[in-house]
Amino acid sequence: MRINYNASAMRANNALNRADNKVSSSLRKLSSGFKVNSAKDNPSGYAIGRRMNTQIEGVSVATRNANTGISIIETADGALTEVHDMLQRMNELAIKGATGTMTTADRAIVNEELAQLKKEVTRVAKDTEFNGQNLLDGCFDLKGYTNNLDVKVGYYSDEVLSPQVYTIDSLKVYYHDNGKIDLEKTNASFKPGANFPTGAKITSVGENCITIQGPNDFEITLDIDPNMTYNMEKDANTLTSQKILTSNSGGEVVSFGEDTPTGNYNVELEVEYNTTDGSILNVDISKSSTNLPEDVKVVPGATDNEYIIRNDSGFEITVTVPRPDTIGDEKASINYSFDIENYTVSSVVPDANGAKLEIDITGIGAMDTQIGANEGQVLEIRIPTLSLQRLGLTNANLLTQDSSSDAIVAIKGAIAYTSAIRSRLGAYQNRLEHTVSSLDITNENMTAAYSRIMDVDFSEEMTTYTSQQVVEQAAVSMLAQANERPSMVLQLLQ
Repeated sequence: MRINYNASAMRANNALNRADNKVSSSLRKLSSGFKVNSAKDNPSGYAIGRRMNTQIEGVSVATRNANTGISIIETADGALTEVHDMLQRMNELAIKGATGTMTTADRAIVNEELAQLKKEVTRVAKDTEFNGQNLLDGCFDLKGYTNNLDVKVGYYSDEVLSPQVYTIDSLKVYYHDNGKIDLEKTNASFKPGANFPTGAKITSVGENCITIQGPNDFEITLDIDPNMTYNMEKDANTLTSQKILTSNSGGEVVSFGEDTPTGNYNVELEVEYNTTDGSILNVDISKSSTNLPEDVKVVPGATDNEYIIRNDSGFEITVTVPRPDTIGDEKASINYSFDIENYTVSSVVPDANGAKLEIDITGIGAMDTQIGANEGQVLEIRIPTLSLQRLGLTNANLLTQDSSSDAIVAIKGAIAYTSAIRSRLGAYQNRLEHTVSSLDITNENMTAAYSRIMDVDFSEEMTTYTSQQVVEQAAVSMLAQANERPSMVLQLLQ
């Protein structure tokens, strides 16, 4: 027997330490609820669990972001609901003003209500906010820029490729006397290979804006400053429409002088023919003609069948008089009905310095909503600009029967534009609601996987704890007995 080194006690002590460590580990797991409390418990599991926990927390925040996005959309849509109601009221007022039974004073009263509704639409667009951010004033609409201060990008469709630069070689905008843009005459030419799709053309005009459309829903709207003064010219010799109604075919309106007032003309000429060869002997104006000055007369023109209706004040219309259908006719009445209008032409492109128009489509500006736990997992919520100009109601009024009729058309367009905005927002809200549902499912399944790695199984761990506690108690008992063994040597020494 040995007394200097008690190997049995050392072995018992080591066993006790191991048992104590296991009991402590079980206590830590049972008290924390986690199977993995530190990297040494399960190195790979700990690394995977930490990464999954980051993902789970990120998904939870993304869910809150998506719900916040839904709240933003509902706020904007609520404001647009009121705008829709105001536009419906404007439509009622315009229909009321378009009837002939309204007096000037009545229309002034109706127009005042329209003016107040327009101001309220502007206020709603300006003041609708969420968390201090404006929603309807264009802050979250896609942005585009041009190299011309008088031309701005008002809108472009999602299908327009970005970022891209689109170039227009020339653009001439024709304005009526009332300031409206004429669609038929306004024209543009696009630089070959300048990103505009084949077939792109000007398809519609609004209040100081033109819309260029092409295949596959390509659409760009340009806002043009109506006060632009450079490259302005008068296009006086233009017929907006030419409707020739004649008893003898072939009569045409050739031209009119610059000093001829704009308006609608109904001219009837009484023609006397030579019954032998059908030549024209005399042409005179019938009293049934309308909108002509009283002192006009008919004089021969540059050719045999051209005649000029004119006076000494500069009024001048040139027409052709046809030959009779049958030789022997002595007289015939020829009727001409046409509209004359002077246009103001704005040569927008090239500009005052000869530069072509470059349109920089950035593709940025929408509200990026982080709807995932990783970089780039965003939903771009585009909220189109709401304004009187975008609605086409800047110049709408009900002061006359004609302006009321024009307002009906403009308000219908505004209602369609507002409906399109609300439709877009509704689609975004549906996407976000689906996103929330998807994130909830992802969170649920990832949490279950994380739990399998990190959470302790109490029934299993309690069994381990009980077993190790018994082992620890046995080790304590054995250590005590091992420590008593050297004392037996005293019996040998007695």
